[in-house]
Amino acid sequence: MKVHSYFFLVIQLLFLLPARSQNPIIQTIYTADPAVLVHKDTLFLYTGHDEDNSTWFTMKDWHVYATTDMVNWTDKGSPLSVDTFSWAKKDAWAGQCIERNGKFYWYVCLNDKKLNRMSIGVAVSDRPDGPFKDALGKPLIANAWGDIDPTVFIDDDGQAYLYWGNPNLYYVKLNEDMVSFNKDTGVVKVPLTGESFKYRVRNAENTFKWAASVNPLNAHAIKNKYDDKYYWFVTAKDKTSGKNTIALGQSDKAIGPYKDILGKPFISNHFDTAGANPTVIFDDAGQACLVWGKNELWYVNLEKDFMSYNTQEGIRQVPTDKQEWFSAKIKSTENSTEKRQTTYEEGPWLYKRNSLYYLLYPAGGVPEHLAYSTAKSPTGPWVYRDTIMPIIKDGGAFTNHPAMADYKGHTFFFYHNGALPGGGGFNRSVCVDEITFNPDGSLPRLAPTPGLKTGVGTLNPFIRQEAETIAWEKGIETKANTQTGVYVTDINSGDYIKVRDVNFSKSARKFEAGVLGISGGTIEIHLDGIDGELIGTCTVKQKKGNLWETVSCKVNKTKGIHDVYFVFKGADGDLFDFDWWKFL
Repeated sequence: MKVHSYFFLVIQLLFLLPARSQNPIIQTIYTADPAVLVHKDTLFLYTGHDEDNSTWFTMKDWHVYATTDMVNWTDKGSPLSVDTFSWAKKDAWAGQCIERNGKFYWYVCLNDKKLNRMSIGVAVSDRPDGPFKDALGKPLIANAWGDIDPTVFIDDDGQAYLYWGNPNLYYVKLNEDMVSFNKDTGVVKVPLTGESFKYRVRNAENTFKWAASVNPLNAHAIKNKYDDKYYWFVTAKDKTSGKNTIALGQSDKAIGPYKDILGKPFISNHFDTAGANPTVIFDDAGQACLVWGKNELWYVNLEKDFMSYNTQEGIRQVPTDKQEWFSAKIKSTENSTEKRQTTYEEGPWLYKRNSLYYLLYPAGGVPEHLAYSTAKSPTGPWVYRDTIMPIIKDGGAFTNHPAMADYKGHTFFFYHNGALPGGGGFNRSVCVDEITFNPDGSLPRLAPTPGLKTGVGTLNPFIRQEAETIAWEKGIETKANTQTGVYVTDINSGDYIKVRDVNFSKSARKFEAGVLGISGGTIEIHLDGIDGELIGTCTVKQKKGNLWETVSCKVNKTKGIHDVYFVFKGADGDLFDFDWWKFL
């Protein structure tokens, strides 16, 4: 996936910060679902990989990047893929890696061949950048539909927790071996209440003046294809009678706010103490039916306007020979967007600060925003707090995915958007911004930025640096082989690599680079801009065969901290491959 020059010009004009723009932080491929791990002095970024030109979440492997300064990212390649897991067939979706006792455990979700649905596996390595191998040869979690997006957390007392799930939220207590969990506690389903995760429908409790209360957890919001309006069927208690009823609201949006279009209950009869669970289902002819009840099922055939029902047929009890069909139809809606009653959607991330636990998550409906809840325990009860990042309107994707980590005295917040060329809902890109807690421990609302204005360190040019250590680039790609590891390739004339905050603590006089000549060309070395001061030009000759060599050139005396641009020039076509560089 190549970032074309027009995109860089757009970024320049949009942000007016051409020297500092660098969100998305990875431009060589589409990356999604960030997760981070701080190990020793390095922050490791783990991402999913959206394949080019995807029209679905087409993902075959995961990638790792590393930084010591938060502005230059070293591509560590892909140490884990679907092929690593013999029991899986596709869908290398979100995951997270954590270290324990010198081992690194990467929890990921994949589509199980036998179950034909998502499950959670775990891979293990001796290194944070792999290679990783399947730790179990089978899923660790194969609990239910929606076993995706695992997040792992080790508390101060040593107890490890694994959270996951869409649309439901689950957790287990991991054993110390990190590849099994406490069977006594088992899989715990977290209650999705309005207090914990906020009701999805806006102003839900105040929609119906005639109602003493409503139960937004017992509702169905569904779009009517005939008028493109949303209709919210929700359990409500009538002030006058004190009885349960079904109320009806109408809105232009799935999450409301809804307006009371009747001024009275839609359904007032045939309720039992087990709850209403109003649900709209459709028969084979497309007839919409509103069904409610639990011990006994009742239904009406809705008119096309959804605001009335066939009064000649009236309210009817589901006959015994139809109960199985109706129950199956109701069950098929359980995981639908229309039956999700709180803002929790998927992608949880667990974080702790000053004895308070923060649960970050994409919140819905769709498009997603990012929100958080807090608790005094890693298992809740959770209390909804606020939005962290609203829906990204310009350059966003309809999903998002949070991660947060403390590093070198700062807290960094990761997410993804769709801002690269060709990007969108199925071609996403990871970004990072710094986040600062409010004095009361709450999180502020973040708006996406062009990128970090300052890093947390500098880069030493007098030791070997990998060519795939990049702050920003245009045109290049990366590959890996057993001889060199990851290297830069697909270099054409006019492409470049930018490296930020390079600290020339002493005067540089010479430049060396490891290259593989193809048609040949030059590496122009500029300071602080593509057209900044030219301090040297290194020639790479055409070579036959797979022969890597070291090339060098003199450079003007250079001191201080600079952004360095390696600008590649030559004839048409691939010029050379680029493995490493160093100043002397």
